[in-house]
Amino acid sequence: MKTHLFIMILFALLIGCQNKNPLSLENKNINNKAQIDSISENVEVEIHARVDTSKNKIKEIAILWIEYLNSNPDIVSDNKFWNTEEKRLYNDFDFSRQLLYQFPSEQLLKYYKPKILSLEKEGENYAIRTIFSAEDQEPQYSKSNPWCITKLYAVKEENEWKLKNALPIITEDWNKEKVGKINFIFPASHKFDRVLANKANDFCNQITKEFNFQEWEQFDFYITQNGDDLGKLLNFDFFFAGYTTGIGMYENRILLSGIGSEFYPHEFIHLILPKFDRHPLIEEGFATWKGGQGGKSFEESAERLANELTQNSEVKFLDVLEKKWGWQNAAFYTSGAILCQAAYNKGGVDLVNSLLQIENNEDQLIEHICKLLEIREEDFDDFWREEVLKFTSI
Repeated sequence: MKTHLFIMILFALLIGCQNKNPLSLENKNINNKAQIDSISENVEVEIHARVDTSKNKIKEIAILWIEYLNSNPDIVSDNKFWNTEEKRLYNDFDFSRQLLYQFPSEQLLKYYKPKILSLEKEGENYAIRTIFSAEDQEPQYSKSNPWCITKLYAVKEENEWKLKNALPIITEDWNKEKVGKINFIFPASHKFDRVLANKANDFCNQITKEFNFQEWEQFDFYITQNGDDLGKLLNFDFFFAGYTTGIGMYENRILLSGIGSEFYPHEFIHLILPKFDRHPLIEEGFATWKGGQGGKSFEESAERLANELTQNSEVKFLDVLEKKWGWQNAAFYTSGAILCQAAYNKGGVDLVNSLLQIENNEDQLIEHICKLLEIREEDFDDFWREEVLKFTSI
């Protein structure tokens, strides 16, 4: 959330990049000056001197990775450069895709240019480490450079090199415990807490029963100690935009945690909510209402937002919706949660479930909320402020 303002500014810069002439691809190994042949694409990829492309395997894998970067990797497709098994298991098979490509790859990769830092053998696989960084940034933006450093793998498949996520390789020897319908997966250094594991499964069952949701499907829950360790499972050696300590992949039935605990109620909500393209304010709001956010309970977050809003009389709901205000106190998440509470107070579980059916349409969000809560659109700002200020402690 703290990166949102920077991302908004970056979007304008990327649009500017789109108007420039396409960049030719130049791949050089400084040591041997060897040119990687037979590639003529639009994304410029540099190769560090440490990567010895005079070795055939290294050269083949470098070409594989460069061709993937030139294949619109931001778009989910049957990409021929990725391994068959993961494409069979997961529709959205590149686990770094959503966080890395927050803009179209053809724009992002011309601004944050990829450079292969290393390509090293690890067991039977080869690890590809790449930095995505911008050149000649103004000082106020340079603190946000690089965008990320990725690390994923190349594996042999029917005598051809294919790309593979880091997650199955890193977690191959991790411990596993199944409690109810949650498969807990964690490193040997983590002490498994069965009490919290049971609490997690019970929480999912309780929310499902309370709101009459359809039966939830089992999922794999990977436990790491921090956001950087979580990032490694998503193919990041370092990541900035989208940095998180929790992320759920609904269709893949995978939940990743970076808080070192078996209990992560906010993220559980995303795995048990019925699948629907609902507005993120509503989904994140419901998850915050029932599961807290950022280590704080709903009540704590609501109090913090109310106290901030008390001191900012000019703030409107649209400022929060467009994330122009309040990112530092999770105003977006918490406003959604307060609307869920208001719906529950007015119409109980049924009205909350109606709120959860609001589609992801920015233009009609306020209209739909007002219709459900029976308020006039012109009164919505006052309604929102009044509901938030009910939680003030000053």
